[in-house]
Amino acid sequence: MTLKPSKRRKGRSRHSRKKQITSAILTEEGIMIKAKPSSPYTYANRMADKRSRSSIDNISRTSFQSNISRTSFQSNSDNNSIFETASLISCVTCLSDTDTIDRSETSTTDTSKDDLSANPKLHYPSVNGQLPANTVIPYGRILDARYIEKEPLHYYDANSSPSSPLSSSMSNISEKCDLDELESSQKKERKGNSLSRGSNSSSSLLTSRSPFTKLVEVIFARPRRHDVVPKRVSLYIDYKPHSSSHLKEEDDLVEEILKRSYKNTRRNKSIFVIINPFGGKGKAKKLFMTKAKPLLLASRCSIEVVYTKYPGHAIEIAREMDIDKYDTIACASGDGIPHEVINGLYQRPDHVKAFNNIAITEIPCGSGNAMSVSCHWTNNPSYSTLCLIKSIETRIDLMCCSQPSYAREHPKLSFLSQTYGLIAETDINTEFIRWMGPARFELGVAFNIIQKKKYPCEIYVKYAAKSKNELKNHYLEHKNKGSLEFQHITMNKDNEDCDNYNYENEYETENEDEDEDADADDEDSHLISRDLADSSADQIKEEDFKIKYPLDEGIPSDWERLDPNISNNLGIFYTGKMPYVAADTKFFPAALPSDGTMDMVITDARTSLTRMAPILLGLDKGSHVLQPEVLHSKILAYKIIPKLGNGLFSVDGEKFPLEPLQVEIMPRLCKTLLRNGRYVDTDFDSM
Repeated sequence: MTLKPSKRRKGRSRHSRKKQITSAILTEEGIMIKAKPSSPYTYANRMADKRSRSSIDNISRTSFQSNISRTSFQSNSDNNSIFETASLISCVTCLSDTDTIDRSETSTTDTSKDDLSANPKLHYPSVNGQLPANTVIPYGRILDARYIEKEPLHYYDANSSPSSPLSSSMSNISEKCDLDELESSQKKERKGNSLSRGSNSSSSLLTSRSPFTKLVEVIFARPRRHDVVPKRVSLYIDYKPHSSSHLKEEDDLVEEILKRSYKNTRRNKSIFVIINPFGGKGKAKKLFMTKAKPLLLASRCSIEVVYTKYPGHAIEIAREMDIDKYDTIACASGDGIPHEVINGLYQRPDHVKAFNNIAITEIPCGSGNAMSVSCHWTNNPSYSTLCLIKSIETRIDLMCCSQPSYAREHPKLSFLSQTYGLIAETDINTEFIRWMGPARFELGVAFNIIQKKKYPCEIYVKYAAKSKNELKNHYLEHKNKGSLEFQHITMNKDNEDCDNYNYENEYETENEDEDEDADADDEDSHLISRDLADSSADQIKEEDFKIKYPLDEGIPSDWERLDPNISNNLGIFYTGKMPYVAADTKFFPAALPSDGTMDMVITDARTSLTRMAPILLGLDKGSHVLQPEVLHSKILAYKIIPKLGNGLFSVDGEKFPLEPLQVEIMPRLCKTLLRNGRYVDTDFDSM
């Protein structure tokens, strides 16, 4: 029994010696596979491809978008699931699907560190067989590229690195044999020996290479089931360097690939990962190790991982960390850890430097992943990680919260939302059923609505746009004002946006009109280039943290009191800065990253169940704010004074005491990573 698998492996190894190295060219969209010379295996591969197409025909129709016009991983402007479909239909027979993760990575240690500079020769499963002609690997999917000739031979031997994150699937591939054969062919070529047409197709390809053809290994993110995983492929790429290039000729091709692949974003990020192992359903650690970490290492990011041990631990971690070592903090958790990290940095004596140097982002591993959905447009950990790698550093507004119990010591910062009433009690009082995941919110909301409980209070507001018409005008005015304001990002009017990669199509209603927004994206680039001219706009200063409306100075005279007939019968009071508050809840569809305002939504507890039904049913689309029973405004600050003796506030999903709460906007205080430099498109302008 033990001999049969061994024989099969040997057979595949012998076949791998004969496979040719594919040729490719650079295009505006990505690296395109060229037509290959005929070989004895062409017909067999073609027939296998046909059989695979028919076997997955039903799956592709029911699970993914169809009507693919050509074989392509993804074009530069697409923002739908075509990448997933094309890769399944045209490449299911030629892309390996057997990659696994080294189990040693899921150890129970509290801290770990992975620095690619210390171990630059990581292994990833290679593509088995050949990519079809005209297949495009988009730049947004490319994680790394390097010259094969410059690497030692053992780098391509799967057995040379047993500690590789993806080495277990490499046992079927004999790359060393390929390179031995390649070296032999190159020596013959240099000696001037001619090769016959009937010889190995890989060798015949060598003889026809131009001086500008280079052998390059490309590591890219390839869809696998519902995720993306790193894969590698060896390609002969034709590329003639520009005469104006200041790079050495041998470095020009790889550098050009990486420049196009990381346009408008930072390469080789130094990431401090904070994992909450208790978040969500308790699977955060496993999700990060299996879905996110391989992609981060493949893109040559250096990462250090720490684990939280108790509530509030991330505050201490952020307060004491060495901010000079990192440019990004990635929270592998729900929304609670980003809240703690932001406040931990805020409590540092050097908080100005911290907020200038570090971008805070989220890898969705919790029950509430609003930050990832709003910023990365997905709550899938692997797609979110790809977005983290490729996204644009952008400043967003925060909100400063003050209550008597802590205002004098240190106010609290909020990045997501504050809520009182029905939603707050649902959010906090369902912690005991956290194991249910997002379903616990739906169950809690339904229960509280049936009870028709009231939450009387006084509310004072500083409005920016009070009526719904004023709010819509504000939204349209500020939507296309991009915010890419960092010196390391270089853009000009000819640059395209960074939307050249595909994400899992989890929010089809938000993304289906993305192509129509291309002109708006170009307009963003024009606005961005003007901002970049002034480097001082990149940095915040100490005065940006100054509170305009101190809690102990009373209510300013220009604030308005909400009608007591509404506030005394309050059902929901919700203010926020991000469109999504959960993966399927678009509570603030008009929220923008840095428009200097927050959204306020209020409902009356006396609203009938028949009228509450369309409000609740519209939460996934954001259309609930259009209902006449819903108050929706843009505000600069507010104060809410509860009249009940018991209850709570929920701030970013965390429990806050039931006492007067005053909140004001803090413009552009935090740096995060946004796909396209903006929040997910909510289609609010077309509502």
